[in-house]
Amino acid sequence: MRVLIVAKTRMGGGACIGAITEQGESVRLIPSNAEPHDGANREYEVGTLWEIAAKPATALIPPHYENIIVSEKQHLLTVTELESAIELLMPPKIGHPRELYEGLLQKTGSGALYIAKQRGIPPYSTTFWRPDKELTRDTEGRRVRYRYPTDDGGCTLTFVGFEEPLETIPADTLVRVSLAQWWKPTDRQDDEERCRAQISGWFLAAEKPIGEPSQSRFSAPVGETSQSQRPRDDMPAPQTPRQFLKRVFGHDDFRPLQEEIITHILKQRDALIVLPTGGGKSLCYQLPALIFEGVSVVVSPLISLMQDQVMQLQQRGIPAAFLNSTLNYDAYVDTMRQVKRGEIKLLYVAPETLVRHEILLMLDAAHVACLAIDEAHCISQWGHDFRPEYRQLVSVRERFPNAVCVAMTATATPRVQADITQLLRLQAENLFIASFDRQNLFIAVEPKVELLRQTLAFLNAHHGESGIIYCQTKKQVASLCHNLGTYGMKALPYHADLDSNTRAQHQDAFINSDIRVIIATIAFGMGIDKPDVRFVLHAGLPKEPESYYQEIGRAGRDGQRADCLLLFSYGDVDTIHHFIDEGAPSERTGRIERLNTLVNWATSPACRRKELLAYFGEQYEQANCGTCDNCLRAHEERINLTMPAQKFLSCVYRTGELFGGSHLISVLRGSRAKKVLGNGHDKLSTYGIGMEYSAAQWNYLIQQFIQQKLLVRDAQHGSLRLTEKGWAVLRSEEPFLGFSVEM
Repeated sequence: MRVLIVAKTRMGGGACIGAITEQGESVRLIPSNAEPHDGANREYEVGTLWEIAAKPATALIPPHYENIIVSEKQHLLTVTELESAIELLMPPKIGHPRELYEGLLQKTGSGALYIAKQRGIPPYSTTFWRPDKELTRDTEGRRVRYRYPTDDGGCTLTFVGFEEPLETIPADTLVRVSLAQWWKPTDRQDDEERCRAQISGWFLAAEKPIGEPSQSRFSAPVGETSQSQRPRDDMPAPQTPRQFLKRVFGHDDFRPLQEEIITHILKQRDALIVLPTGGGKSLCYQLPALIFEGVSVVVSPLISLMQDQVMQLQQRGIPAAFLNSTLNYDAYVDTMRQVKRGEIKLLYVAPETLVRHEILLMLDAAHVACLAIDEAHCISQWGHDFRPEYRQLVSVRERFPNAVCVAMTATATPRVQADITQLLRLQAENLFIASFDRQNLFIAVEPKVELLRQTLAFLNAHHGESGIIYCQTKKQVASLCHNLGTYGMKALPYHADLDSNTRAQHQDAFINSDIRVIIATIAFGMGIDKPDVRFVLHAGLPKEPESYYQEIGRAGRDGQRADCLLLFSYGDVDTIHHFIDEGAPSERTGRIERLNTLVNWATSPACRRKELLAYFGEQYEQANCGTCDNCLRAHEERINLTMPAQKFLSCVYRTGELFGGSHLISVLRGSRAKKVLGNGHDKLSTYGIGMEYSAAQWNYLIQQFIQQKLLVRDAQHGSLRLTEKGWAVLRSEEPFLGFSVEM
């Protein structure tokens, strides 16, 4: 099937693509193996012709019949006479909006056009239109709209395209119109569901190619000065940063690097700030925002984080606000108007919100003094949490060239730092990188063999202290909460399936020490300010070193000792591999590389602090840090464990080097499990010869065998196989010295 691309509209980090077939049918292209909200479909451009293999989507909802699932595609050419092709394939409606959608459009009190089921549903959702009157841009509401003039005040269509919104769309312009998804106002549940009419693009006679910035996109028209380009020398003389620090934020002194960074930013200089979790990154842009004339826009990836930050700022009397989906229509529009009037000093938005046309036009009418990008590692394709929508922030940076750009992260490797610097065009003198070393954190790794028993033992060792337990999944969070409760240990859950009010209540209870232990997925802890977290327990393996480092960084912010224990399991490694395989293919290589780095770190006998800091580009000079399990173990006496090593290595060999640790332990301990009997492993000479050790002790031994390179583990299948060193031990050519398994 050949399709002509006629529309490209925003959908999260990706794009919604509209096309016309050779038969004149409207279609919407849905990728078979990716999600547009996560960045898919951006490769299509309006005016291009593609050969695709596709099939209709299932469960289509009238009038949205256009969805087709694309399995294969090939770009053929770019059509030069695009308007003519559209006129031929899908002749447009002409004149008044009443000509659209079989005359079924209705109008709200504010003029918005929509269809509703009571009046009838048209047989299609996409059409083309040549209006007989000029359409004017309307930015008074939450979304950019275009108003068609009528005697009673006009009617409007929402704009959702990629183009920079024109002030006016001339009469007789070829305009693409579509219907949004079914929707009803959340505050008026008695209203019937409706589909709003929206404009997704237009074709002007002498228009530049779609995707090429117009003059008005990044600079003001000739003879005018944009808000972001106003002279900065008329700013009132600011108070000193130290006065603001004491009076507004209640601190007597800055943390390391903070004063230097703030002074740098106040000189209108950009900055890339890499500070460890708890290092005080937020203050580096919040304090200058109070001194700058204008609004500081803060890009924040999580709704819970931006709400928490705004609440804290408002409690200090700072005019701060956010724009996100939690606001109702009136509150959203009122906040936009406050920004235009210059009444907001700090505005928090998600990256996908910031690049919306209505937000950019709102900021054009304000004075953007600073663009602060939190979690800036998300902008880099080498980052551990790359998000395509962050890439679009480069165009925002270009749109407001005189605004100070402040990028912040706690987890940027040298490669990621270089990528951020290049993308945002930051200079070397704009980098502020603190030490990643948190000397008060004691770091340890144990094999995960009996999660509940190990968790109970760890919590008993920290009785009465506050701490966080991280799990891989929401199901694990719920299970561990329940199981701990049966032993009289109260803990609260925190994960995405809880409603926002419950999550806020649980987080507040933990911050206020009403509850000592919170069990969470990785979403918890972003931006919390609790200095006395005495432990972080990882009941599941994080995805990469960056996540691990960020999560343990929430402990010991008061400078006192805090314990960080990771319970390591190769089963968790396999789970993460599964998640990676289900993710975007373009990110697979980088994610596997980072996961393997974490696995190698967790199973290494070397100083954990030294290797972790080396990953972030920092050299640790001391031979023994004294605050990790491996360095403490270095003083332990090693004992001769050649006999159990030979038993295990022999079992690996006799089972064909095809099985993982759990199965091999079952064989050694004489299990009657179906898998053991089914493979005939009860007939092997190694069957039942390892009864002197428990499964937990064998797991501890396996970790030592892998650490000392007797075995390697296949990353894809989890099977263990012998190395040359393992063969040497098995043949008694050299002994194996390890640590006691008396746990």
